[in-house]
Amino acid sequence: MARVTVQRIADELGISKFAVSRALSGKHGVSDQTRRLVVEKAAELGYVVRTPRTQIASKGLEIIFHDPDVAHRELWVEVQAGVQQEGARQGFATAVRLTDDAGLPGRLKESTAGFILVGPQEPAMIEAARGTGLPCVRIGPPVSALDPMDQVGIADLEAMSVVAQHLLDLGHRSFVYVHGQAGYPGRTERLHGFAAAIAQVEGTSLRELTFPEDSRAGDFRALMDALLSDDFQPTAFFCGNDNVAVTVISELLHLGIKVPEQVSVMGFADYPIATLMVPRLSTVRAPHREMGAAAVQIIKSRLAELSPADRLPPMRLNLVGTLVARDSTAEVCSRTRFWSAVEPREMS
Repeated sequence: MARVTVQRIADELGISKFAVSRALSGKHGVSDQTRRLVVEKAAELGYVVRTPRTQIASKGLEIIFHDPDVAHRELWVEVQAGVQQEGARQGFATAVRLTDDAGLPGRLKESTAGFILVGPQEPAMIEAARGTGLPCVRIGPPVSALDPMDQVGIADLEAMSVVAQHLLDLGHRSFVYVHGQAGYPGRTERLHGFAAAIAQVEGTSLRELTFPEDSRAGDFRALMDALLSDDFQPTAFFCGNDNVAVTVISELLHLGIKVPEQVSVMGFADYPIATLMVPRLSTVRAPHREMGAAAVQIIKSRLAELSPADRLPPMRLNLVGTLVARDSTAEVCSRTRFWSAVEPREMS
């Protein structure tokens, strides 16, 4: 088969070779309609467009956060680092925007290769990014099943199955899931996954706790009294993230309860604090940095799709975490009815 040339594409469309070359290189000087016709004809004829690295690098990636408080949380800082590192490796400049201005994506369209929307976002921002026609990826919150936007997240259901099995293998059957502060979709997903996993084993029970803040439990003793009112005797606490687990361990120690000798505590995320506390925290290492890198790779692959015929449907990429068993989980205590005798003690 003869090699497909720029001249052949020009002849097929009845336009100049110069116009075809400008359209395929992504340069100015041709209309959007002409560019689209050229790209579609090139794909139809089997012409391979090789995009120079310098051209890719000429447009950057926009990382958009809706809430500055979210942007400064540990997990999102890691996600951002992953985007920036992989972006640099792939030749993209990156810019971080802390904004709820839904007009921003449209204004940045000509200088941008793609948008990465991190964490919770307003519907108007999502629609505006999608409306540019550029590759867009959401990182974090689950999206609706038919949402036409690529999304990167964590395989929470699979991770919860592993967490449940770890605690069940240690003999635990009575669990408390501690959300920490309410309102985080990821933590709710973890609860559902954990509950489904332990429900497969006869004789298990599960209760929930919510705190005013991740770092402040309020009246922990009163919360526990409410849980224990019907003779429920928990031996393991699974927490929405590592910071919540630190709060739980602190409150348990304040009540004179030993971790893990009497009660096991498990976190989620594997933040640095997990190895700095005593006991060292058992947790799940969440691939936050890799999530950022994956978003960049998705955008790069979308940019390589030359025509609608090449375009894959929107994708959901859920990365798998890793169980990290340290010192805060152990075999179930043989003396399980110690809660009724617990009295708060002063911390030194």
